[in-house]
Order: sequence, then structure tokens, then C-alpha cells
Amino acid sequence: MKKITTKINTLLRENKRLKILTLGMLIVFGGIIGFNLFKQFMIYRFFAHYEPAPVSIATVKAVRVPWYPEIESVGGFNASEGIEVNAQASGNVVKIYFRSGQNIEAGQALVDIDDTVEQAMLKFYQAQLNLQTINYKRMLDLLKRNVAAVSTVDESKANLDQARSNVEKTEAQIQYKHITAPFTGKLGIRQVSIGQYVNAGQTPLVSLQAQDPLYLQFYVPEQMYQALYVGQPLTFTVEAFPHQLFTATIDALNSKVDQKTHNLLVRAKLANCPNDALKDPAHSAMVTIKNQPNRSRKITVCNTKINHDNHVTSFAFLPGMFAAIHVEEPSVSEVITIPTTAISYGLYGNSVFIVEKDSAGKKDELGKPVLRVKRVYIHTGEQQNNNTVILSGLKEGNIVASSGELKLQSGTRVVINNSAPLDASVDAENLGP
Repeated sequence: MKKITTKINTLLRENKRLKILTLGMLIVFGGIIGFNLFKQFMIYRFFAHYEPAPVSIATVKAVRVPWYPEIESVGGFNASEGIEVNAQASGNVVKIYFRSGQNIEAGQALVDIDDTVEQAMLKFYQAQLNLQTINYKRMLDLLKRNVAAVSTVDESKANLDQARSNVEKTEAQIQYKHITAPFTGKLGIRQVSIGQYVNAGQTPLVSLQAQDPLYLQFYVPEQMYQALYVGQPLTFTVEAFPHQLFTATIDALNSKVDQKTHNLLVRAKLANCPNDALKDPAHSAMVTIKNQPNRSRKITVCNTKINHDNHVTSFAFLPGMFAAIHVEEPSVSEVITIPTTAISYGLYGNSVFIVEKDSAGKKDELGKPVLRVKRVYIHTGEQQNNNTVILSGLKEGNIVASSGELKLQSGTRVVINNSAPLDASVDAENLGP
């Protein structure tokens, strides 16, 4: 009996320890589970009320302005008269009258080709002409005295005409061997030397290009044809004078459209500008400075007659140079525009971020309204410089984010910082290594 009692007491003690151990484990694991649940709750609560720091952006205002559309293109200068001078007769070069790069007047001698044979033939034919002239006069005198027949006189007249044509033909052949400038212009680099044999129409002697006036040729898409007309003004810039604007007038439109590119060739005419005048155009009497209507840039206007009267030989534009062209179109009614750099272009449409006050009326630490951005999709029209026409999606006066768009999404809190101008640029020379 005593042994049974001892065993029961032992079991009771062991059961009590098991309960204590179980209770302890429940407390430990319950604490861990409770801590994790509390941590998740606090994290959820934190992110539910968390708002990232506002993004600093620059903004612009959508404004309504008059729009002056332009057709942009790139073209090249062509001489109003330009040729590669060739010989019309074969022979050896015996004299050269010009030097490379020389300015030359129309009719001035360029090259002489050996004409010894033709000079000898000319003397022979001139002697025949004198003989036939005497014979013809003698026949006329005999005819008046009824001594010669009419047929004899006619034959003498034919011989005289033949002798005269032989002289004229030989003189023309000699003239072919004395090459002169067909028009006033500037010569290129000499391609022949004394003693060189040249073939008629095959051996280039020198390039001759008229310098003033010039043609400016360029292409525009075929759908722009109706917007162009002869006499239409245009402006252009060249790389040699990037800060100056020049003017020209459309001179001709091609009669067909290129079937491969579907572009139309357009030609404009302009007066070349003296090099010296463009060094300080505002104080030069050779050019005129005009204000561009409704624009801030000024136009440099040159004049062919003034250049001719002042015997200008050094010009700013050369045939073959490129020019950036802006063909002016009639102005249209006012349109809403924003800078092109403020527009995000995407596969599903173009969009911008507009800045609005927080819909809940929240205030920041300074008591000012909290600002947020909203993405809106827009339809764009023509572009000009850094401005784009907005056909729909924006209203006049909307504040649009112009920088920092990559960090934005709808609802992002922002602060506006317009301290840096939109056209600010970095001076690369002042940057560190």
C-alpha cells in the first residue's frame, strides 16, 4: 500500500512539472506570435500613413498664344550660273590667263589653245575670198555689157558665198581655241597646265560659279505643296553664322513630285552677303537689319545691287553649303502651347503631369496647400523650336511639370522649384575632371 501511495505522489509531481513546462511554452510561443502580430500591425499602420518626401519639380504654364506655322527643311546653295569650263576644240594649251580662286568678269580670257593650223587656213580662205570677190565683180560688169551669161554670174556668186563661209568657219574654229569666261563669277582650282593636250568637251579646265545671286534648293513633303507659292518668303541659317538669320524668296516649284521619296523640289532665290558686312552687320551699310514680325530674332537682309555697285568679291555663302530653312506660312488663331520637353511620349499616347492641390485639402508644415500631380493624356499638333501645340487634354492656365517627370506618377506629392530657367545650360569648360 505504501508503494502505491509513493508512485501516485511521484506521478502527481511529474504531472505538475509537465503543466508548468507546458504553460511556460505556451507563454513563450504566445509572446512570439503576439510580437509578430503586433509588428505586422505596426508596419501596416506605418505604411498606411506613410508618405514619401515631396519630389522637387519645375513647372510651366499652358498658355494661349498666336501661332505662326513654318515648314522646316534642309537645303543647299546652288549658283545661279555655274559650269565646268571645257574646250570646244582639241589641242595643246599654250597660254593660261587666270589663277585658281580668281574673281573674273564676263568675256575675260581664260585659256588659249594652239591655233597655228587654223590661222594658216584662215589666210588661205581669206585669199580665196578676195579672189572670188574680184571674179564676182568682174562677172557683174560683163553682165551689164551683155558679155557674160547670167548662169556664169550665179556661179561666181556661189563661189563667193562659199569662200566667205570658209573664212567664217575658220574664224569660229579659232575662236573656240581662245576660251573666255561666259559670265562673271569666281573660278575654282585650275585643272590644266601649259602644254597639256585637251579634248573637246572632255577635259575640264576650271570651275566657274556665279556668286551673287544664289539659289537655295530644298525638298518638302508632297502634302505641303498647297502651302507653297512663288514669292513666298522664308528664313534660313547656316553653320558658319549660327546666330544670324537670313531671308530668301521662293523662286520656283518643280512641276513633278519625286516618285521614290514623294518630296517636291523647291527653289528660292537670295542675294549673297558680303563677308566683311557680317562681321558687324548692325554697323554695316552693305546689309540691312530688320525685325522678324512677331518674333524676337532679327533678320539680316543683303542686296545684290549694292554688292555689284561696291564691287564685292568676298561672299559669305558658297554653292554647295547647307542651310536650315524655315518657310513662313500665314498665322493661325491662338492655340495652347507648352514646351516640348514637358511631354512624355509613350506607346499608348502622349501625356503630361499637371499640378493640382490635394483633393482632401491637406496642408504642409508651413500651412500651404499640399500639391500633387495627375497624369493626363493629350493630343499634340505642330512643333516649332521647343514649343508644341496642344489640340486637346489641357486647358489654358494648367500648371504642367516640365522636369522630373521620370520620378512622378499620379498622386505623387511635389514641391515647385522654378529657380533654374528652362533654357539654362551648363558650361562644360567649368566642370571638374
